[in-house]
Amino acid sequence: MLKNTEGNPKAVSFVAKSGTGKTTLIEKIIKKLSGRGYRVSSVKHTDHDIDADIPGKDSWRHKNAGAYSTMLLSAGKLSFFSDADNFSDAGVECLIRKYFAASDIVIIEGFKDVKIKKIELFRKDLNPDFEPRFKNDPNLILVCGDEPVENLKIPQININDSEKIADFIERNIILETVL
Repeated sequence: MLKNTEGNPKAVSFVAKSGTGKTTLIEKIIKKLSGRGYRVSSVKHTDHDIDADIPGKDSWRHKNAGAYSTMLLSAGKLSFFSDADNFSDAGVECLIRKYFAASDIVIIEGFKDVKIKKIELFRKDLNPDFEPRFKNDPNLILVCGDEPVENLKIPQININDSEKIADFIERNIILETVL
C-alpha cells in the first residue's frame, strides 16, 4: 500500500464524551486499515499521570536515577520513556512527525483542541440532545453516531459501521481525495 516515504504521516483524532466507545471503534479501525496494508500508529491522550515502564527494570532504573529520556531496544521493538517539559496539545503535530515518521496514518484518541482532522462520535443514550461540539471547527470532517443528526452539513456514518468509517478515512485522509 502507501508506505509513507515523506516522513510526514496523516493523522486523525477521534473525539467524544467518555464512554462513547472511542477506544473500541479505534481498535476496529486500526485492524481494518492495518489489514489493508497501511502502517497505522496510535496516540492516546490522557489527563492522568503515566508511568509505562516496569519498576525495577534497567530502563526504569535509568529513568529513576534522573535520565531525562531512556530508550529500550530489542531486535524488533523500541520503547521510549521521556519527560515532557510543559507539553501542550499544540505540540502533538511535532511529536507525530518525530516519532511516527514511518507511519501512513496516526489515529489519535483525544487532543480536541489541535488543528488535526477530527471525527466526532456520539451515542444518543449518553447525549440525548446531541449537538456536535466541533461543528464550527474546520477540522471536523465526519460525525459518527448511532442516530443521524439533522441539518448537519458534515458527512455522517453510523458509529457501528467501522468498515464504512475505515473506507472514509482511507479515501479522505490517507489518500486525501477531496471531501
